[in-house]
Amino acid sequence: MSVKYTAFEQAVYTGRQEPYENTLAQYWYQHIHAFEQQPIALLGFACDQGVNRNQGRIGAKYAPRIIKSALAKLPISWALQQRYAEQLSALVGDAGEIHCQDEDRIIPELLEQAQHQYADSIAAIVMQNRLAIGIGGGHEIAWGSFLGLHQGLSAQHFALNIGVINLDAHLDLRQDQYATSGTPFRQIAEYLAASSQILPYFCIGVSEFANTAALFERAKALKVKMLSDNDCYRLTWQAIESQILAFIAPLDRLYLTIDLDCLNAGTMPAVSAVAAKGLPLDFAERCISTIIQSGKVSVIDIAEYNPHYDIDGRGAKVAARLLALILEQQLLNGE
Repeated sequence: MSVKYTAFEQAVYTGRQEPYENTLAQYWYQHIHAFEQQPIALLGFACDQGVNRNQGRIGAKYAPRIIKSALAKLPISWALQQRYAEQLSALVGDAGEIHCQDEDRIIPELLEQAQHQYADSIAAIVMQNRLAIGIGGGHEIAWGSFLGLHQGLSAQHFALNIGVINLDAHLDLRQDQYATSGTPFRQIAEYLAASSQILPYFCIGVSEFANTAALFERAKALKVKMLSDNDCYRLTWQAIESQILAFIAPLDRLYLTIDLDCLNAGTMPAVSAVAAKGLPLDFAERCISTIIQSGKVSVIDIAEYNPHYDIDGRGAKVAARLLALILEQQLLNGE
């Protein structure tokens, strides 16, 4: 029972061979190598401890390797190839994985150790002015992602206004005796409050039927901005986009976190807590693209994919598609 780090594994990145195609038949597996100085770094957080503590269905700790493998098999778009041509192998690096080796048991302090080790790795990436993309694991990844971003910016003596956008059916503001997958944004708010800072937090896709009144009361006290799952269906995209852009406008940096249980169950069955309603994949993609195009995102993570409950690899394909979208949007949005 310990926290372990594993470095980049080339064996994860395999895919289709195209010996009879032209040079545009390019796949991600051909161009992701160990992280050095690439603009984007992938970092796995193989952890179930927070979900287990939160009384959820465990299995998310197996996700990082599976999501990377699914990404590896996806083709690289024509737009990226036209933009970067011979530079494709210098765009994305794999920074390895932090493993919380808990043997499916709740173990005091083990999650906290894993989160801090993960946060240190995120901070190191941020200090190089690279985009860090975390691949969970449960949504306890969020505390480590934000802590790493904050520490990385603080080490460079940047006093910046950092905001959080969370695509999620849950507010994740729970009170508990210890950290769980349901507590990260309360932890972040308390961490900032200790230095008289307020957390700008926008949660998109919140379900009335997946959060207690106590959580909504806490969200109100913390001045959390919310769009409910009903809002996401019933408001126009223009109205929703304007709210997202208005939230982003006063911020210096953004942390974007995507809990895959924000998606409807037919699209994403492979999560700890399946959404009874959930968001359409197209809506989530529009939100992600809009947020990344702001140019303010420094850390992104994807959480809660649970391969134990996948159907025909559907969830892995969705997670990989979102990851590929993030890579493409960030790289096309770059200088």
